Amino acid sequence: MGALWIRALGPLEVIADGASVPVTSRKLRIVLECLALRPNIVVSTDFLAEAVWAGQPPAHPLPQLQVYAANLRGLLEPGRPKGSASHRLASRPGGYLLAVGDDELDLLQFRQYVATGEQAVQTGKLVEGADRLRQALDLFKGPAFPDLGDIELLAPDLDALEEARLDAYQDLFDIELALGRHTAVVGEVQRMVSEHPFRERLWASLALALYRADRQADALAACREARKTLSTELGIDPGEHLQELERLVLQQDPSLGAPAANGHHRSRQRIENLPAALTPLVGREAELGEVCSLYRSEGCRLVTVTGAGGTGKTRLALAAAARLGERMADGVGWVNLAPLTRVQQVPGAIAATLGLEASAGEDPLKIASRFLHTRRLLLVLDNFEHLEDAWPVVLDMLTAAPDLRILTTSRRRLGLRPEYEFELAPLEVPPVDPPLPPRHLRAVPAVKLLLNRGRAVRPQFDVNDDNAAVITRLCQRLDGLPLAIELAAAQLRRLNERDLLDDLEVSLAALPDTFRDLPDRQRTLTATMEWSYRLLPDPERVVFDRLGVFAGDPTVTATHAVCGLTAADKTSTEVLLSALAGHSLLRRYTDDAGRERVSMLESIREFARDRLALLPEESKIRRRHAEHYLALAEAAGPQLWGEDQVDAFRTLHTDTLDLRAALRWAAGPDGSKDVALGLVGQLWHYWELTGDVAEQCGVALKLLDGTPGAPPELRAPALSGAATLTWTLGRYDQAAHLHRQALDAFRLTCNSKGVAWTTMCLAVQAAQNDDRDNAERLAVEALSYPGASHRARVAALVVLSRLAFYAGDHPRAFELSQLCADSARPLGDRWLLGVVLTNLAESTEQAGDYDGAERLLLEVVGDALQLGAYGNVVGYLESLAGVYAAKNSIDSAIRLLAAADAYRTEHGSLLNGEERKRVEGISARARAEAGPVRFGLAWASGAALTLTQAANEVLQGGRQNESSVTSTGESAPTARAAAESAVSPAPWS
Repeated sequence: MGALWIRALGPLEVIADGASVPVTSRKLRIVLECLALRPNIVVSTDFLAEAVWAGQPPAHPLPQLQVYAANLRGLLEPGRPKGSASHRLASRPGGYLLAVGDDELDLLQFRQYVATGEQAVQTGKLVEGADRLRQALDLFKGPAFPDLGDIELLAPDLDALEEARLDAYQDLFDIELALGRHTAVVGEVQRMVSEHPFRERLWASLALALYRADRQADALAACREARKTLSTELGIDPGEHLQELERLVLQQDPSLGAPAANGHHRSRQRIENLPAALTPLVGREAELGEVCSLYRSEGCRLVTVTGAGGTGKTRLALAAAARLGERMADGVGWVNLAPLTRVQQVPGAIAATLGLEASAGEDPLKIASRFLHTRRLLLVLDNFEHLEDAWPVVLDMLTAAPDLRILTTSRRRLGLRPEYEFELAPLEVPPVDPPLPPRHLRAVPAVKLLLNRGRAVRPQFDVNDDNAAVITRLCQRLDGLPLAIELAAAQLRRLNERDLLDDLEVSLAALPDTFRDLPDRQRTLTATMEWSYRLLPDPERVVFDRLGVFAGDPTVTATHAVCGLTAADKTSTEVLLSALAGHSLLRRYTDDAGRERVSMLESIREFARDRLALLPEESKIRRRHAEHYLALAEAAGPQLWGEDQVDAFRTLHTDTLDLRAALRWAAGPDGSKDVALGLVGQLWHYWELTGDVAEQCGVALKLLDGTPGAPPELRAPALSGAATLTWTLGRYDQAAHLHRQALDAFRLTCNSKGVAWTTMCLAVQAAQNDDRDNAERLAVEALSYPGASHRARVAALVVLSRLAFYAGDHPRAFELSQLCADSARPLGDRWLLGVVLTNLAESTEQAGDYDGAERLLLEVVGDALQLGAYGNVVGYLESLAGVYAAKNSIDSAIRLLAAADAYRTEHGSLLNGEERKRVEGISARARAEAGPVRFGLAWASGAALTLTQAANEVLQGGRQNESSVTSTGESAPTARAAAESAVSPAPWS
């Protein structure tokens, strides 16, 4: 077929074989437009006759239609040989068919662009989606199919097309707003609203665009104009979405924000020897202002900028001296103390900076003091830490020169009474949770410096949606240390940011010697740490080396137990920790629970870890470390099951890095298998609550395989814990096998609570495998087992309630779920109560009480969030999505599903069985209800949320019910008796 282009979305235009073809006859245009309106399908002759003759066709219209068809074939295929069949306009029984491709008819091209745009949005490619929709809408050059507009027969087709065009506009505006292009679309949305004032989505887009363009008053006026228009013209109130938008605009809710020398002659020479800055000061604007402001404090004449190596003390001091020097009548003198090796050299270096020469035998300090006595000058003493015994020099000069100001840099303070200390922390790094979008990332100081220095070797280097997470992690891995960031940025010449991060995750020593103009002590991070380390006395070095055993921020108590010079001497360890803090090698702080902790930058910790590896007593220190954290687990682990579980969880969570390190060592070739088994037996429930189980599960399984002869009282809890971890990962057969081994071990030790709990777990797994008879038998056995804990009985009732639910016996399921709730609340176990209330919510939803189900689920989301049990939060949000879908809150449902899906994908915690079918059903319903673009946009925004953000969104969205669900009737005697029984701290203790 020859080249063809038909435009009908505006004035009819036909181009055949590269030439424009006029269609002068109106009736001929009607026939062609009717065929083009329904391309590639047969249009009946009766339909064409009705359209051409406006409902009054002649008695025999077919001959005339055949003439029209023949004329159109000649227009569409001018080079077709006579007598050959037409491929463009084919005769079919009862009618005609116009055969065109997507690139030959603008209507088909419109549909294709819309479809590809929707697909792009669904896959998260918002820019591409906007481009495709814009291409689709640009095809309209005027009223579509202009010759058909007054034909009543074709009104439904044209109305559907106009609806599709307006839907595309509305989808486009939603995407543009999601991309932060509010300013660009304001005018276009205003035009569309004026043309279609009864479309609420357009009004909502206009209000949001105006608000984000800092036109809040106009946004509020738009909401009110929409209300007035709909009420006056249609007699209806605005929908829920527009009403909520008006409320948020009125409150200016943050959620609406978009997705940036006086010239007099001098009588004496001014000192000006500041070295020129070779690179800009980036990310330190606030710190610069604070250092300068200290000198405005009454009596402040000496400031020491302290901080760890690599924090940029010298660079900050240089910038501060340049600013302060503008107010110093006699200028600024810069003294670099780094090359000096003896205290006695300091006065001579200061005198040389001031341009003074001392005669033989004359004290350079007296000469300098005499010179400074009548001068208003700032003296900078850089790198004082290795010459700290020179402090009398500083004191003598301050005493001799009342207008002298001194600024020193050091890794520890000088310890003088007139001294003001400014502790320089590393640059602020971006958070992981919640993650920041690129436009906000660029404003974070550490990222600003990385971008600035990265562009020196890669001019186009920037942060975008694809590398935002990598850049965030890079800045965190580098501790926000300016020196580390500069060294890392230099590697972007040969590495992309992902490969650079991979290298640094192995070791920060991967940063090579890069800059020739840096002093030797700053060529690498290792050299910087070595400089500080050499300044330490031997006892401080010993404690520093031993601190390398810690993976996180230990409590001071832990450092005493693990790093002390002697097991009983806490005093000496305390003194040495304070000394190390004075050298800026660690920081002491008090955590939220009131425990004093020790923190080290990762680069310093890594250096200490390397030093520890050189010690002959390394294995002894690691054993102390593992035993200390086993004791912590034994104290806090059982509390995870009762009233104190929030405090217990936070205790373990704060020390999770060291608990993990202790397990790795204890389970390793040089470790202690008994310690490792104890850690698994105590911590598996904590890992289950966090949802982070894969690594620990692997360690536990390998450990159990290698310790078949370990005491059963150690193996039983570890077997049961490992079984639960494998079940969490979806390995059900392996979980059942491990639970059967645990059951045998608990029986061997006559632990009836352990037997009952493990029997209940086997019931859960039988139900998971649709072995409902066996599941019910095991649940009843656990429920009635002598000595079973109250917790195990409640859990067994949970199994029975789920069996009833999936069997379709919803009244029985609701009754058992309510009984479980009544029985679980006295335990104070938020995890167990969360499982129970989720099941009760599902039964409540099944009964049609969606508000009641929502209240229950919001309660468990809040409890789980407070506990930090993210492994459970994800399931609760999926259940909540089902309730929202049933209540027709489709966007909320989609966002929760997307956030949960992203979390599960990231953590390898995938759904199986009945739960997977349930969630897939909710998703399918939401997709069908929302349509592709709305679903895609909501999914993209939900997938960008962390689990915490998604949970807080529903809790803060006005849905939280202040009253918790209580029992609606008298509990059964067995439940009351169970609730009044002694509550054990753990399932088998």
